[in-house]
Amino acid sequence: MKKRLIKFLLLTFFISSLLVTVPLSISADEKLDYVALGDSLALGITPTSSTENPPKDGYADYLAHHLNNLKLLNNYTKQYAAAGYKSDDVYQDLVNDVKIPEEFDKVGIRATVAEAEVITISAGANDVLQVVTVNTDTGEVNFDQAQFLLALDQVKQNLTGTISEINTLNPEAQVYLMGYYNPFPYLPDKQKAQLDLALTYLNQTIKQVAVENGATYVSTSEAISKDAKKYLPNPENVHPNTTGYLVLANEFWEDMSLITAKDFTDVPESHFAKKDIEYLYGKNIIRGYGDGTFKPKQKITRAEVSMALYHSVVFDRSTPAEPGFSDLDKSMASYDAIAQLTDERVIDGFPDGTFRSNELLTRDQMAKIIVEAFDLKSTGEEITFSDMPAENHWSYSYIQTLAQNGVTLGYEDGTFKPKKFVTRGQIASFIARAMQLD
Repeated sequence: MKKRLIKFLLLTFFISSLLVTVPLSISADEKLDYVALGDSLALGITPTSSTENPPKDGYADYLAHHLNNLKLLNNYTKQYAAAGYKSDDVYQDLVNDVKIPEEFDKVGIRATVAEAEVITISAGANDVLQVVTVNTDTGEVNFDQAQFLLALDQVKQNLTGTISEINTLNPEAQVYLMGYYNPFPYLPDKQKAQLDLALTYLNQTIKQVAVENGATYVSTSEAISKDAKKYLPNPENVHPNTTGYLVLANEFWEDMSLITAKDFTDVPESHFAKKDIEYLYGKNIIRGYGDGTFKPKQKITRAEVSMALYHSVVFDRSTPAEPGFSDLDKSMASYDAIAQLTDERVIDGFPDGTFRSNELLTRDQMAKIIVEAFDLKSTGEEITFSDMPAENHWSYSYIQTLAQNGVTLGYEDGTFKPKKFVTRGQIASFIARAMQLD
């Protein structure tokens, strides 16, 4: 086996602070500028990237595409992101007002940042990937703790300086700092555990900077670790494939709040779905009515829930196949959503070839599409509802999985009511809970 050296960070400390994201001061009808800063992950490099195949499907690209689908995007750029960038590179670019590429960039990074409403940053891993070496053949680990501390302190200082520069240029911008995942899932368990520990402390440093400087920390480690070898298919390459970048994009999307909250006249503070409605409204996933109401008790149609789900999940940029339903037309507002969800096998039509957009959604149908849309997995626990369909019924496993993940609790009388229609308030809670699962 070829000898390979892998470098990582190790340090121990604890951070207990948490950050609450503050929505942007824009309305649902305004558009925003998005800037992605940082290293090769911000650039979107994959194991197959090359001069002939430049990066185009990274987390920033997927986020920009999603914001555009939501009709929220004005401009997007990742021109200031670069492979190999350390936290100091990002900071110095801002201080020195770089222009990239210099012959075409007429405004520079400072003016670009000054106009942005959303800024994402992935920087810090390259600072510490020189500190410790692990020989994957022998298991030998070598590191200097003083160098560890120094590298970590540099990450903290540079990220703090970066956010300070951004806040000076644009105090209203939302800044999102990305935490890192373990890029070596193929290592033996002992070494992988060491990297996981090191990663925890690096991420704590990044999170501390976010908390102390009014930014939002975006965790990615747990999401990637659920199927790390699928997302990182090349043992010799630390970059995810496009599927892995979709996971990262959805982690960012989960933490974003873009639109000023709105108080609906029929959703009081005591309403069970109040926080969930606010959460989804802040992402432009759901809207209210012109009279200032949300109508949480109004039953929701299959077309309406398709649009809400389409806006809740970041999908890739490929054009979905035509769904082929006889009652679906491209002129319909819900067409793109239904086409995407059908292509992803999230939602189905009926045996007669129709979709029935205006038909009301039942709770068993809801269970299926929520589980499929968010790729929820069964925990194996048996959940009992007195009116649960038989085990051989198509909806049984979906209802079980939904309940096992805490997305639904059923009714106080111990029933699930699978054929009862879903309301707007209920679907807001179901989607919000599914989006925020750890």
